[in-house]
Amino acid sequence: MQIPLFKSTPSLALSNIEFLCLKMHANPHRPARWYLRALHSYRFGTPGTGSWNAIYFRIGNGNGYRGRLFRDTAPKTRPCRGMTTRSHSAIGSFLLTAEGESYAARAAAKIGIAL
Repeated sequence: MQIPLFKSTPSLALSNIEFLCLKMHANPHRPARWYLRALHSYRFGTPGTGSWNAIYFRIGNGNGYRGRLFRDTAPKTRPCRGMTTRSHSAIGSFLLTAEGESYAARAAAKIGIAL
């Protein structure tokens, strides 16, 4: 699925989260850095380092997108730092939730492509 560049079609521009959901729908099971590099390329036309706008993938309390729009399905094999018994995945593998799928569908409709 080819998404038009932000600079070339500003009238059809997607928000960052719409782009991320559409990209996750088209390319599931990729790490967060892969999606962030694609987002940077969409916004600026050049690939980024994969850390720009990493706030979308943060883990924590509040109204974050992680867990609500997408979830990490990679096995949790690495222990977290500090005094905790939790573990995390070495490299993420993200999938959309039902709410994330609806975001992707709205984004696709906005730019006129079919899912």
